[in-house]
Amino acid sequence: MISTNEGYTRLEYFSEDVAADKNRKEFDIKNHTLCYTNQRPDFLFIGDSITEYWELNAYFRNSDQLIINRGIAGDTTKYLKKRFYVDAVQLKPKYCILGIGINDSIELEGDYWKKLEPVPYSEKLKIVKSNIIEIIQQAKKEKIMLILTSLLPINIPILRYERERKMYIKELNEWLMEMAKMNNLIFVNYYATMTFPGTDKLLDGITYDGLHPNAKGYQIMATVLKNTLKKNGIRI
Repeated sequence: MISTNEGYTRLEYFSEDVAADKNRKEFDIKNHTLCYTNQRPDFLFIGDSITEYWELNAYFRNSDQLIINRGIAGDTTKYLKKRFYVDAVQLKPKYCILGIGINDSIELEGDYWKKLEPVPYSEKLKIVKSNIIEIIQQAKKEKIMLILTSLLPINIPILRYERERKMYIKELNEWLMEMAKMNNLIFVNYYATMTFPGTDKLLDGITYDGLHPNAKGYQIMATVLKNTLKKNGIRI
């Protein structure tokens, strides 16, 4: 991280082929703007493509609230952990909504062209949990009100290891729910409302490609988020 003379902190490029670098200049300029104008977000959404592609203003239209999107398509827990301070903490949001983890599961597939073997399931899950714990600790240390959200269900039959990735999603969601309880955090369970009752089967017609929500999918998510926050005395 680089402390600037202009009153904000920016992140150096990772100098690797990683998704987190894709929005770096845009986010640095936008972060500087919020710090410079002394505007504190009411809600800051941070995560991967599920967050980046969410047209937040279409679903959350309270004119007295500042809602900021810091999602990056392709991001993983490893790099979100590294950018969490500059893209969330320094902006001092009242609430930070975290949605991350699905892209980490890609390593369960390996890479045929790069000749990379699949990462063992237990090893991958352990790394992801460790990264999320560090994010929770960062938020707690800086007194940021973190809200954990579940990963979404998927339906991508062409994947070689779809079964393992579905198992990963389910197990990580259960762990996230437990972590929320342990740390007195709000947990938003999108997964339960995006599957057929009593099953792990993705509802029909709510995704663009079996992973990313379409307008209907995001409407479900928005409703679940609003209802969950309302139960906790929070309006969005």
